[in-house]
Amino acid sequence: MSVFESLYANQYDSLYKEKDYSGECDLVEESFKRFGKVGGTLLDIGCGTGTHSIELARRGYACTGIDLAPAMLEHAASKTASETFSHQPRWMQGDARTFETGETYDHAIMMFAVISYLTSNDDVLAGLKNIRRHLKPGALFVCDFWYGAAVLSVRPNERVRILETPKGRTMRAASTTVNSFAQTADVSFKLWSVEGDKFIGETNETHTMRYFFAQEFKLLLMQSGFECLHLSAFPELDTPLTDDSWNAFCISTAV
Repeated sequence: MSVFESLYANQYDSLYKEKDYSGECDLVEESFKRFGKVGGTLLDIGCGTGTHSIELARRGYACTGIDLAPAMLEHAASKTASETFSHQPRWMQGDARTFETGETYDHAIMMFAVISYLTSNDDVLAGLKNIRRHLKPGALFVCDFWYGAAVLSVRPNERVRILETPKGRTMRAASTTVNSFAQTADVSFKLWSVEGDKFIGETNETHTMRYFFAQEFKLLLMQSGFECLHLSAFPELDTPLTDDSWNAFCISTAV
């Protein structure tokens, strides 16, 4: 699995400031309404800088966020330090395959294709079984993942973004190479940060992402103690998956 290093973690929220976290939390809650219950305890695996957990905590959920990268969790903690919640979010460093919180939960989420960081069948099963172990019977597990049909038909392209920040400018370049046999894609990030006329730093990271097909993912869930209830094109509940649906949205229940 990959870890977001300090420079990338420092720029993470700026790079994804246009991401509709509130709308995605609406999607999560609508999933709970349709297939389970709203409210209660929630486990956020691969929480990053905590934005999903923070939004759901504002809606009354008691959230525990798990992430592999300490630098990301530091940002999550700093974002909640001065805010009061009915249930203060809890942040824990850990691997999806092996973390231990000592509790069981009413819900679990794994957003922003985090499950795609589990690249081998053994890793996927280890992660799913560990999540299932942390859930109450009947709890819902909601996630999105890279959908194989779109990866192979649309194919990823190179992307460059330039962000203006209060202190200067950040440029990120991303390129992707697909390995169709392994069902993975190597996403290479290059990040440069400048403040005024001063070069602050550069980072290079390659994240290997697994893509899945629908029936394959259902089988992995079943082998891990889940039943798949719903698959759709992310970020919608009622839009069927097609060959150009880059992300699939999945709702399953702990059996």
